[in-house]
Amino acid sequence: MPHDHGHHHHHHAPVGDRAMGWAVAINVLLTFAQVAGGMIAGSVALIADGVHNFSDAAALVLAFGARRLARRAASAAMSFGWSRAEVVAALVNYVALILVALWLMAEAAGRLADPPEVQGGIVIWLALLALVIDLGTAALTYRLSRESLNIRAAFLHNLADAGASVAVIAGGIAIALWDLRVIDPVLTIGISVFILWHVAGDLGPILRILMLGAPEGPDPEAVAARLGAHPGVEGVHHLHLFQVDEGRSVLSAHLVIAEGADFATVIAGAKAMLEAEFDLVHATLEPETAAAGCADRAECLGKTPLAAAPGHPHAHAH
Repeated sequence: MPHDHGHHHHHHAPVGDRAMGWAVAINVLLTFAQVAGGMIAGSVALIADGVHNFSDAAALVLAFGARRLARRAASAAMSFGWSRAEVVAALVNYVALILVALWLMAEAAGRLADPPEVQGGIVIWLALLALVIDLGTAALTYRLSRESLNIRAAFLHNLADAGASVAVIAGGIAIALWDLRVIDPVLTIGISVFILWHVAGDLGPILRILMLGAPEGPDPEAVAARLGAHPGVEGVHHLHLFQVDEGRSVLSAHLVIAEGADFATVIAGAKAMLEAEFDLVHATLEPETAAAGCADRAECLGKTPLAAAPGHPHAHAH
């Protein structure tokens, strides 16, 4: 899981920036075309698709800016670097999508009782244009989507937009052939629900990183148990496993070292085991002895963060 994306950014950044620039430009143009066409045609579904495309363009702009910011080197004040800027940008994008979806649902609900007249022909042609552009944007961002959670979200959104455009095309055909005007607000609500469903599925990894949650890969309990069973280790406590960004995981823990064991040898072996078995290359392990007790005495009183090796006498004794 943990790996350095620096080489990707160094070699592919100019090409990636151009691809994202084109993706933003065509999505902004599409937004204006769809919103204007939706107003002329009287289609709130077309406006909904246009606003969604604008949110995707904004998401790409944020992802672009965060991606550039993430390339900045670490400093004394920002020791982990700026890579989490992409995660923050992704959260902003998803919150904006939620607000857009709720607004569109409210607009569509007001039209259900008395659907206005809609010009199906305009809806069909602009939705076809949107479908082509959505697929084009997805193609432009596909390679970059493998490097960034932010851009991957934008890529998936464009595929979702393509599906929404297909639904709008079907609605435009139904309006043109059978004057089923009620299908326009119904499709708008459907697109909004789809947006919310999509956001709900993508928010988990972002919130987990921002809340210093454990990564999806190694199980903290399994890591703690394995450390507790390592030769020379009698107990484990204060174990924290979290993600700095989507490419880097960090572990810190206190190890109770057996009397007579060499601290340096035990720590080096434990770190090698963590890298080999759990792909954890950034680990900070603090050695302690049962006699000396826990270095964080104040925090040890009254609570015990994740403790491992339950069979060991010092697993919970601080």
